[in-house]
This record gives sequence, structure tokens and C-alpha cells, in this order.
Amino acid sequence: GAQAPALIRAAQESFVDGWQQAMWAGVAVMTILFVYVLARGPRRTMPTTPATPSQPTSDAIAA
Repeated sequence: GAQAPALIRAAQESFVDGWQQAMWAGVAVMTILFVYVLARGPRRTMPTTPATPSQPTSDAIAA
């Protein structure tokens, strides 16, 4: 009827508004997860001493 163009326009605007809100909610969730991973993620640690034993083990003596 006569209200069809107004109804279509309102539906389009509602869709865009809802999409924008969902996008910003996704940005917020991803930001929180990124900060969590930075704070709790794996640490990059390097051993300060070599992993070779200074004394021979019993396995090395038996061979």
C-alpha cells in the first residue's frame, strides 16, 4: 500500500543499525580475548644453562 516505501526504509535502517551494534559487540569481545591472551599466554623463556649433564649418568657408564 501507500506505507510500503516507508516500511521498507525502516526495515533497511533497522538492519544496518543492528549490524553495526553486532559488529561493535564483536570488536569488544575480540579485544577482551586479545588482552587475555597477552596477559595469560605462553611465556618466551630461554634456558640460561645448557641442558647437558656435568656428570655422566649410570646409563652412559653402562654403555
